[in-house]
Amino acid sequence: MTNYEQFFQEQMENSHFAKAYYEARFERKFIELLENLKDKIIRNEPKEELVGTVDSIQKHINFAMSHTEV
Repeated sequence: MTNYEQFFQEQMENSHFAKAYYEARFERKFIELLENLKDKIIRNEPKEELVGTVDSIQKHINFAMSHTEV
């Protein structure tokens, strides 16, 4: 295990750090998913594709909400 990995594991034991880490990670992923959705809308993707993307975003939100409670 590298020094970084060891330091990161130690920090993740702190519930406030872990919560902030997962919230930041979720925010980055959420922005990425929304940008992807915008691109699909601009390219006039089929409705089914857009609905699938929205469903995927919803799953990410539900997962993040269930894992960020401290």
